[in-house]
Amino acid sequence: MKSKLKLKGYFLPLVLAIAAVVMIISSAIISLVHQNYFQAKRQDRQIGALNIAEAGVNYYLWHLSHDNKDYCDGNACSGAGPFGPYIHQYKDTAGATIGTFSLTITPPLPNASTVKIKAVGQLTASGDTRAVVASVGIPSFARYSFLTNSEAWFGDSEETHGLVHSNTGLHFDGLADGIIAATPATYTPSACFGGDGTTKAGVWGTGGPTSYWTYPVPRVDFNQVTSNLQELQTAASTGGLSLPAIPQSGYAIQLNANGTVLIGKVTAQLDSGQAGGSCVGHTRKTSLIQSIAWEATARALPTNGIIYVDDDAWVWGTVTSRLTIVSAHLPDTPASNTRIFLQNDITYSVKNGTVALGLISQNDILVNSNSENDLVIDAYLLSQKGKVFRPYYPGNVRTKISIYGGISSYSWWTWSWVNGAGTIISGYHTTSQTYDNFLALNPPPLFPTTGAFAILAWQEEPVF
Repeated sequence: MKSKLKLKGYFLPLVLAIAAVVMIISSAIISLVHQNYFQAKRQDRQIGALNIAEAGVNYYLWHLSHDNKDYCDGNACSGAGPFGPYIHQYKDTAGATIGTFSLTITPPLPNASTVKIKAVGQLTASGDTRAVVASVGIPSFARYSFLTNSEAWFGDSEETHGLVHSNTGLHFDGLADGIIAATPATYTPSACFGGDGTTKAGVWGTGGPTSYWTYPVPRVDFNQVTSNLQELQTAASTGGLSLPAIPQSGYAIQLNANGTVLIGKVTAQLDSGQAGGSCVGHTRKTSLIQSIAWEATARALPTNGIIYVDDDAWVWGTVTSRLTIVSAHLPDTPASNTRIFLQNDITYSVKNGTVALGLISQNDILVNSNSENDLVIDAYLLSQKGKVFRPYYPGNVRTKISIYGGISSYSWWTWSWVNGAGTIISGYHTTSQTYDNFLALNPPPLFPTTGAFAILAWQEEPVF
């Protein structure tokens, strides 16, 4: 009997130790479950507050789509902004108020078009808050690093940066770091763009990454530019610089490093290049400067950044501010459509977003046969009805062209021409195009737009 009592006394501490361990583990599990429950509830409240803040941005996006100049939520604006806060109730699907969003609206900077919306969402029951800041506006043509109404072909040695879009179809053998988009689901490429008579996908080729290829997508309407031209013409006549048509002539526009512009009347002579047709095709008459009758003194750049030329224009020089230069004749008739000529460098004084140049032409934007050997063009180039290109001048080969900005061309674009052996026989031997990322949110003044108001950028900010 004594030995049995000793055995029972021996197991009792072991049982108690196991029970203690079980209690500790159980307590830890219960505590962890409790913490996870409250963490989940807190996360749910935070998501709710964020959803309310996003609802505030969407509300004001809707508001701007109905009145794109109202930065005060229907109230009278006083001062330069930011305006607000404007507080709205937020209700659930049953109609019960569960929170509020507070809006602060920052209007566009001078010569800009992007509106900043700060929305602070708050849950009534818990007081949880989240804040988001969104840049909204109507996307401009300048959001595209390359845009065309025609088909296009990017070779295996080419790289694209930013958003690329074709309304007709893209043969893409290059390397991309952004979306490569086409309007059709399928199309039949022409031989000039690498086609073999068979139907291809909207974007096809040996390039990539193919995860960036997107099709079909809505087309971009170049006809919208006409209404934008009318707005630009009005802006130039009220706070900008408006240059009337000159019979059988045009204007030289030299931008100076001291922030002025020199204007001259151009006497031009015809120069023959080839474009269109079966890759080269018919003869196209271009214009070379024969003489310039300069004004006696340079002018100050317009305060609203708009220069409207009712004629052909030759543009070069140093850009020191934000400008849009338009070459267009209204009312719009094909016989009187105007062009922009490039032959000398256009350079930015700085490349930090504070300086930008948009060149808008009703017809072609073209580089002349006597262009510089190493040509630099810092600008966004938009051709509403023509091409952005250097015509085919047999045997006329230059060294390098460098573009910093972007290109929107109704028809195709090119700086170089090659023969069947791949040898460059006209144009520039080396081409370099860098997209100006600042243009996506801050295009040149009154630059033509596409579509409707949209969120261009979004980020969360801490609530203080």
